Amino acid sequence: MTVSWPFVRLAGAVALSAVPLAQAQAQAQVANAPVGQTGVGQGPVTPASSYVLGPNDEISVTVFGQDSMSSKTRIRADGTITAPFLGVVQAAGKTTAQLGTELSQAYVRGGYLSKPSINVEITAYASKTATVLGAVPNSGLYPIDRPYTVSAMVARAGGPRIDGANAVILTPVGGQPVRISLADLAGGASRMVQPGDTLFVPTAESVYVYGEVNKGGAYPIQPGMTFRQALALAGGPTLAGSVKRIEVRRGGQKIDKPDLDMVVQPEDVLVIKEKWF
Repeated sequence: MTVSWPFVRLAGAVALSAVPLAQAQAQAQVANAPVGQTGVGQGPVTPASSYVLGPNDEISVTVFGQDSMSSKTRIRADGTITAPFLGVVQAAGKTTAQLGTELSQAYVRGGYLSKPSINVEITAYASKTATVLGAVPNSGLYPIDRPYTVSAMVARAGGPRIDGANAVILTPVGGQPVRISLADLAGGASRMVQPGDTLFVPTAESVYVYGEVNKGGAYPIQPGMTFRQALALAGGPTLAGSVKRIEVRRGGQKIDKPDLDMVVQPEDVLVIKEKWF
């Protein structure tokens, strides 16, 4: 039997919290932006079973065999949704499986359905996001739809660009910025990202290679880089250049007896001089 219904609002239901227009527009933009612009995807997405629903997440509730009772809705600012016959239902703070089970039990208790089969699916993430900025190909907002480490979240944004540092400055909500090496996979890079975190990948610091080299210029410094490696990035010495006649300037001062196997520091200048004939 097909059931037609009006929305029934339970007595004492919490009223919809007022949301400033600018905030509502920003939330809608986050939830509906295409991938590659904010990193927040559209369309059905299978979340991790541990994902906890929050305000402004959009969900699809499917009651199999009862199309009129199925709906797509956005969780309100107070964490509630309105379900057919049940009225206002708390959705925030629950997983999709928990919400589906509670809806099924409520329909049985109310005598509306005997053995309901209900599926709850997230169609847009908006309540839990992190921001990735800086020298990455795809900066923007990314949903925390499952557990992510710092390195994994940066990878979602495409990883550091060629001019980006192999590091990230993590600013947690209400906390102080901390610089984390992305190479430290057993340490800071394995730190879990929390909702509201901002991850900024800075532009890589440079070493400058000039003189008798094939491609002089500035080159991004990688952890542990030596002058020999920097010289290789510059295409090596020309036929007239000598790796035995080098000059290194650091902080405006020349370094005595420099060696190509010395570790580079930011803003170092390496000059390859001509051979003595």
